[in-house]
Amino acid sequence: MELPAFVIYLSAGAYIAIMIAVLGVPQMLSSYFDLKARRLERQENEANTERRHQELLAAQARRDEREDERRRQDERRRQDDERRHQELMAMLAAVLSNGRSPDNGRSELIQTLQQTIEELRAENERLRQQNGNSSPDP
Repeated sequence: MELPAFVIYLSAGAYIAIMIAVLGVPQMLSSYFDLKARRLERQENEANTERRHQELLAAQARRDEREDERRRQDERRRQDDERRHQELMAMLAAVLSNGRSPDNGRSELIQTLQQTIEELRAENERLRQQNGNSSPDP
């Protein structure tokens, strides 16, 4: 008994469809999972890039804060130095204007001046050591 031709063609078509499915589906699945893996990797890379960018911004902000604090400290030191200079000049002016005053008033003033000078020298030496410049005053 011979099979009709359409059944032979139908079975050949079914065989071809099965072979395409068997060979094509793994290829399609592999391609799908590869694309999915690349997409996830790209998203992860973008997230890492954004995180590094945020870390860099935060580090820059911390550096700016430290720089601002250093500037404020430098300004305070400069104001303190200026205040001490003004006090010293005022004391010197008082010494010069009190040239005719009694000796005990002058000796107290001289002691105060000497103490202030010693304090200024000690402060100056401390600042030099702090800044790494330990050359002594002439």
